[in-house]
Amino acid sequence: MIAFLQDLSKSASIAVFLIGFVVIMGWMFDITMLKSVLPRLVTMKANTAIGFLLSGASLWLLHKQQVKSVTRLYQETRTKGKKKNSLFTFVFYLLPYFVILIGLLTLIQYGFDFNIGIDQFFFKEDANAVHTYAPGRMAPSTAASFILLGFAVLLLTKKLYSPAQSFSLIAFLVAFLGLLGYLYDITSFYGIGSYTGMALHTSVAFILLSFSILFACPDRGFIAIATSELAGGIMIRRLSAPVIGIPPILCWLILLGERSHLYESDVGMALFCVLNIVFLATVIWWNARTLGAVDYQALHDLLTGLPNRILFNERLLISLANARSNREKLAVMFLDLDRFKKINDTLGHEVGDRLLKVVALRLTSCIRDTDILARWGGDEFTLLLPNISGAECSAEIAQKILDTLKPPFFLSNNYFHITSSIGIALYPDDGEDAETLIKNADAALYSAKAKGRNNYQFYTRNINEQASELLFLENRLHHAWERGEFLVYYQPKVNVNTGKITGMEALVRWQSPELGFVSPGKFIPIAEENGLIVPIGAWVLRTACTQSKAWLDAGLSPILMAVNLSARQLQQPDLVEMVAQILAETNLEPRFLELEITETTAMQNVDFTKEILRELNRMGVRISIDDFGTGYSSLNYLKNFPIHTIKIDRSFVRDMAVDPYDVAIASAVVALGKSFNMSVVAEGVETVEQLECLHKLGCEEMQGYLFSKPLPDKDAIALLRKFQLHTVKIN
Repeated sequence: MIAFLQDLSKSASIAVFLIGFVVIMGWMFDITMLKSVLPRLVTMKANTAIGFLLSGASLWLLHKQQVKSVTRLYQETRTKGKKKNSLFTFVFYLLPYFVILIGLLTLIQYGFDFNIGIDQFFFKEDANAVHTYAPGRMAPSTAASFILLGFAVLLLTKKLYSPAQSFSLIAFLVAFLGLLGYLYDITSFYGIGSYTGMALHTSVAFILLSFSILFACPDRGFIAIATSELAGGIMIRRLSAPVIGIPPILCWLILLGERSHLYESDVGMALFCVLNIVFLATVIWWNARTLGAVDYQALHDLLTGLPNRILFNERLLISLANARSNREKLAVMFLDLDRFKKINDTLGHEVGDRLLKVVALRLTSCIRDTDILARWGGDEFTLLLPNISGAECSAEIAQKILDTLKPPFFLSNNYFHITSSIGIALYPDDGEDAETLIKNADAALYSAKAKGRNNYQFYTRNINEQASELLFLENRLHHAWERGEFLVYYQPKVNVNTGKITGMEALVRWQSPELGFVSPGKFIPIAEENGLIVPIGAWVLRTACTQSKAWLDAGLSPILMAVNLSARQLQQPDLVEMVAQILAETNLEPRFLELEITETTAMQNVDFTKEILRELNRMGVRISIDDFGTGYSSLNYLKNFPIHTIKIDRSFVRDMAVDPYDVAIASAVVALGKSFNMSVVAEGVETVEQLECLHKLGCEEMQGYLFSKPLPDKDAIALLRKFQLHTVKIN
């Protein structure tokens, strides 16, 4: 419906342009054929014809430059800066001012009763050449209409849709009343004055102009109520009886008034037209405000007010049809808020819902007026970008979304850092139908997640292969857990000063009968995403504590058993009770257990994390910060969290023999740990050069393939005995 009205609006502007053009041709070349065929039209005053010519050209330029709103013209001119666009825009903005100038000068002539000669600028007219009330002047109603319509076009360029439509509606009423005055000579009916009888061809041109402006952007301003699915569509389905029945009733009542000699037949006809317009407008307005609310709820998300999945699919189908006919490009984006579920699980759905509302507002601020943002479900959003120039346009909007989400959200006395992963599919390159585009955008979204989140990715053909692999692994992962295919391996931590093993880190491994050993980097993110990491993590903790107790019972010297806690595990409300229960079941003293968390995990919800770690510390469990230096690296949490060990990330250890910056970072971490009275462990030590460099920096404990790769429990026992451990004092 919107596209249809826009086409009608464009046709109306072209018709007005042609009216002005034909009249100007008649004045310039004195074309007698036109005067004989269209005598009424070509006798229009020259300045009136010029006003129509400029108005029609201005609206035609508006439709040529954009599809749904003037906003695209403004944005493309600012961002691209091409000369042809700048000239195009200059002409477009200039024409309405000429229209307003013609009207103002004419009104000045009437108001001050002197002749400026505006009507003689281009063509010499004889007095009363076209039978106007004043020699050589357009009527003041005509001049006022030009002023109203000129301002309406200017307001459209400022995205002030409702005021622009109001001005065009007033101009329409002026032209309509002038038409009635001309046809029926009933100026006394509305009592405006002697200049209200506007000529037929002039009033028709003004009505066309008003219509063109009114429906230039039919999905904006107050006119959107009448053009939306919530108005006309429902009216036809539910209000067909009154819409069909009441106009004849009004006609019968007006005929009764005429037969009772209350007014003449011409006045009755005008009254009938006006009453029908008022009635239909009232029906549309009431329908949109009442019955339309039901359909609104069916097509919009009640939480955010955004279009829902149904309406998004409808708009996508319409946009695809337009793109095919106009040979344009469009983009479909799939957005997902990273780790949003943890906020719901930790702080409740009320806080999560409030956060979604604020996120929706920020996302809306990033898009153009022609784009469609919808809530797909949960924390997923979809975005339709019609009529784009290429992939660069969608990339700019995707980056703008990422930048807009960077500032923290403050809700319930907490700051939340929210990031988004975005997948993009382009028409026609990545699909020619709605289903394929949405599916490929979703696949690109998973690619963005796999590449670290907080980024956008375009769809490529190999993404489907990766997505199929991830889906296969996810399905296999559930079976692996049910069939007990997981193992726990142990990697030692060595004190290079004493040569003793001071601890073991428990690491989960997946040995699939079909796939062999699956890399933890592949299956752990999937388990984290689908929640399977919680039972797997609890099993690893129980297995590691059981093994540690078994080593102690076998007479081996006591060592620390380090177990990693995932972000999802740390947010579990029963984590402390679960750890206490496992320690009680395995009879392992808490002082022999060390739980490792990453910096990013610790900083997701600082207050909650601080309370959990303090409870674990009061229990006697040690806390270690893993991958130190890759996350927030905030001295504040080192001061406030009960941390016993910090581990230098392997990314700083790998190149430290050749990179002085890595050496400087490692040196700072060692000094920082000592100043806070914490143990410092270097991860990923694989060469003697790395060992010697770390040792010079004062790092005593190390872990890596230089000492041992992760080992199954039997090989780990053999390694412990090989090192001939002595009793190590553990604070």
